[in-house]
Amino acid sequence: MTINPKWGIYISLAAALVSVLLLCGTELTTLFGAANETKILAVLGIVNAMVNGVNGVLHMIPSQSGPAAATQFPLGPK
Repeated sequence: MTINPKWGIYISLAAALVSVLLLCGTELTTLFGAANETKILAVLGIVNAMVNGVNGVLHMIPSQSGPAAATQFPLGPK
């Protein structure tokens, strides 16, 4: 079973976005207050763990090798 490489890219971008939001925790305090910031960071932490877990599992799936795989790669030149 192989996955479309575009899925891996989308999931990696989502994980990066969630990680950036986690790093902006001090700014969230300014925007939403201390009580809401704690809840937001807790949810973002759980989402970050889930997205990175799914991303890791999907990247463990081996992909095809050889000339047939080169013609099926959707991000490469046509």
